[in-house]
Amino acid sequence: MREPVNDREPTLLPLSLRGKLLVFSTTLIVLPGLLYGLLAYDSGRSSLQSVIGRHLAREAGQTAERLAGVVDAELQALRSLARQDVMREIRVDDIDKRISSALAVLRGGNPIRLDYLVADRQGRVIASSDPSSIGRPAPWTGAVRAALAGAERLDGPAIPPSRAGRAGLRIAIATPVGDPDGSRAVIGALVGVYDWEGVTQVSRDVQQDLAQMGLQTNVIVIGRHGQVIGGTVPGSGLAAPDSPDWAALAGDEERGDYVTGDGLLVGRAAVDSELADWRLLIAEPIDAALVPVRRLTVRLAVALGLVLTVALVLATLGAGRVVRPLTELTRAIRNLSRGEASSFRAPVRSEDEVGTLAAAFNQMASELDQAQRDVVEAAKFAFVGELAGGVAHQVRTSLGVLRSSAQMLERALAEGNRENANELAQLVRAEVDRLGRVVDDLLNLARPRALHLEETRIAEPVFRAVDFAEPQAQEKGIRIVRVPSRGDLVALADDELLYQVTLNLLVNAIQALDDGGRIQIRTHRTEQGAVAFEVSDDGPGIPEDLREKIFGPFVTSRDDGVGLGLTFVKRVVYEHGGRIVLETEVGAGACFRVELPPAGSNP
Repeated sequence: MREPVNDREPTLLPLSLRGKLLVFSTTLIVLPGLLYGLLAYDSGRSSLQSVIGRHLAREAGQTAERLAGVVDAELQALRSLARQDVMREIRVDDIDKRISSALAVLRGGNPIRLDYLVADRQGRVIASSDPSSIGRPAPWTGAVRAALAGAERLDGPAIPPSRAGRAGLRIAIATPVGDPDGSRAVIGALVGVYDWEGVTQVSRDVQQDLAQMGLQTNVIVIGRHGQVIGGTVPGSGLAAPDSPDWAALAGDEERGDYVTGDGLLVGRAAVDSELADWRLLIAEPIDAALVPVRRLTVRLAVALGLVLTVALVLATLGAGRVVRPLTELTRAIRNLSRGEASSFRAPVRSEDEVGTLAAAFNQMASELDQAQRDVVEAAKFAFVGELAGGVAHQVRTSLGVLRSSAQMLERALAEGNRENANELAQLVRAEVDRLGRVVDDLLNLARPRALHLEETRIAEPVFRAVDFAEPQAQEKGIRIVRVPSRGDLVALADDELLYQVTLNLLVNAIQALDDGGRIQIRTHRTEQGAVAFEVSDDGPGIPEDLREKIFGPFVTSRDDGVGLGLTFVKRVVYEHGGRIVLETEVGAGACFRVELPPAGSNP
């Protein structure tokens, strides 16, 4: 038979009003908080990156000036010595110790000054702060040749030919020695050799100063060809294969600025020296530079979490205050649907819209309760009148038959016609039996047995009634099909009364069917959660004019029926807090479905 249609669309995640309020409150806090956090992080990142970048560029500029100052100071010292009169001795064939003494004095105790030497026009060392090199070809041939040609030049950093105690990177600065007598001729070359680590000690000093400020930096000196030639990055003049592209980061600009690349924040500046064509970089990993921003982000996240927690607590309390009146109103509506309008009212806790709704509901419930009382009273009078009319009709019909039979019986006895007398006596007995059945049904309807409610598996009384009615069905060739539910269906019910209800429905179906018909009895659970059983048949169905009053007293489609069975069935079902539903079509059978509240619910 037809199943009820549920038009409500299923939801993936059903939420209560309290849950929706909490979700709304959470969203209202989290979304602005996340947006504010992202904006703060982005703004803080950009601002901090800009501040640190400018600071690194400023430090790079100052460090480049200091490095250029060291180189230029040594160049000035060489120039000053090259102009002294002692340099006249270069033209003397004998090696003069006076120049070597002057070179030793110039070297002094400065740790970055490793050696000074003077080469003649043939490129031989004629004087040196290291006497062991006198008479040998001058090292740093490129710088020496440039000086002999009248130009100043800086070579290195490089590793010179191996000599005792002279390992490590060196740079050489060469300047020409002019003729002290006034001619423009170049009579030799003065060369200073310096410890590269000492020259670039300024880079390590700057790195330590920046470390004290919380900056994890490296100071890098880039040569004219883009290679790493010094600084705090270890190397021997070439950048490591996996190192950043320092040449690209160094750029071609002479002014100080900062750039980002390869995960680094780099301040850069040109070393503004007369001879050094270098660039200086101060690089810090962006992740290290932005540690304060991440700390701020963590603090913002903690603050957001605390705010969210407090807000959820307040929202929970607020949602409870909002939802509580609605919950009470919902409970009141449910009680009203169960007929408890006179025993429950929704409390009015406020004067807002919810309070107005609760007050309107209470007024409606009172009016509905009164209307229900009036309807019940009217229904009682109507039922009594209908019942009295039915009884009067049944009794009048039987009395009429009995009167006619009595008159005919008198004539038959007066005429001595025993055959007619016996027939009339049987007719009188049948009418008396019929009146007895009417009286019995009325007594069952008027004085039903008290309900003995207990948890009952409805399959037991239902199929027990099938067992009792099955022999009667088999006599007519009617087949009864059982369709039990997969699991136990338990209702709070009276076992014996359910048995009588089922038996009434089965007997009615058997009497309505012709020979060879089919009856199906099925137990199941409805979509609303009710425990139900159905008795359906493939008979002629119930005429349309009887459907609306089929459960009324003395309504029957059979000539020999009394019409009180379905009235009894309906009253028992309603006393259980359930309902009975009829589905039928003419020529397509009928289905009576009994729905009962499941065990654990209030009938």
